[in-house]
Amino acid sequence: MMRISRIRTIDPYTIKMRILQVFGFFIFWPSNSFIVVNSYLDIVSRKCKNVEDTKLPLLRLKRQLFCDYDSSSHPNHFKNNVTVVTLRLMPKLMELTWSDPHLTWSPSDYDGINFIHVKSSKIWTPDLCVYNSGDMLDDQLELPVTECLLFSEGSVSCVPAVKFVAKCDPDYTYFPYDKYICRITFGSWRYIEEEVDYQISRDGISMDEYENNTEWDFKFINAVKEIKTHKCCGNDTFSSIDYNFLLTRYQGRKHITIVIPAIALILLTLTVLCLDPKSMERFALASVNYICHLLCLYFVHWQLQYNGVNTPKIFIFYGESVALATFAIILTILLRKLEDMNTKMPNWISSTTMFILSNRAGRFLIVKDNETKMADENTVTEGNSNVLKSEAKMKEPSWRHFATIIDWLSFICVILTYIIMLIIFISTG
Repeated sequence: MMRISRIRTIDPYTIKMRILQVFGFFIFWPSNSFIVVNSYLDIVSRKCKNVEDTKLPLLRLKRQLFCDYDSSSHPNHFKNNVTVVTLRLMPKLMELTWSDPHLTWSPSDYDGINFIHVKSSKIWTPDLCVYNSGDMLDDQLELPVTECLLFSEGSVSCVPAVKFVAKCDPDYTYFPYDKYICRITFGSWRYIEEEVDYQISRDGISMDEYENNTEWDFKFINAVKEIKTHKCCGNDTFSSIDYNFLLTRYQGRKHITIVIPAIALILLTLTVLCLDPKSMERFALASVNYICHLLCLYFVHWQLQYNGVNTPKIFIFYGESVALATFAIILTILLRKLEDMNTKMPNWISSTTMFILSNRAGRFLIVKDNETKMADENTVTEGNSNVLKSEAKMKEPSWRHFATIIDWLSFICVILTYIIMLIIFISTG
């Protein structure tokens, strides 16, 4: 009997996967072994070295202090004691001092070393932040890394270079003669008052190195400590320090570029109303006056900040003055049209004009010089009857007289409007 053997076929894909498994073992085994060994060495390296290995006292001191020190732990966490942090502001700097009982030593054991320089990243630092910050970046929520002085009794003094941005609510009502109080509040997000208590060092600020600003007169008012509670944290209290400053704007440059042009525009608008409505000079000057108003209004708009509470009075003044300049242009067009009318005047207009022309003051304001000269030329020197005829002709009402009356009334109304606007603008509330 013949024995027939069975031949087994293997898929080529299976052969490739087995080859990869064999080679993968030799490839990744050394790598995994390296990771394990490296992790073990890393754990061993974190152990404290023998502090007596070196003869340098400073190096021995640092090894002794930071051998078993955790910079993320509160200094008095296990003693239930409060850490008092004192603050003092300086131009571009801030001084913070506190005490850390874990960082003390005897100077006699280290060749009389009383203090050392350490990086703030290696020690515990208070999480000082600005409560009313206008820029919630990392530098507003924590202190930057800086050099600190660590003294033998455990006191720490850090003077980091900082730039804080606080959100104020300025009032530009009397711009450019405005002044307001701005407040910046420092406190802790993490620690309650029983853990970290912020105190004011001396006066709380040193302005000796302050350089005057070209736009603002910056003055320190006071520093006040407050104990606050937050809705999120129940009855827990947080310690904070409020610094209050008075900012007064220097008016010199703003006075020249904003206030004086406003006075010039007032005179320009009144000059437009004094000219003859029929003259081209009045219409041209009224157009120039309107354009100047718009340019000044845009200039004042770009000079203002957008964080003000109230609208500045000077901006309202320019807006109302633009309305008066627009009124001057429209009035000029209407008066030119009115003087050219030939239709019969209504009775109420005719009677009103006759009443004004019947007195000498009205004729002085309304009747023009050329009309008076024409009346004088038509007057015959013989007899009083011709004089009476001349006066009667001057008193005869016309659309031109009515237009002149409207022009004078408009001039008086514009003057009164500007006076009221100036009183409101100058008033200090």
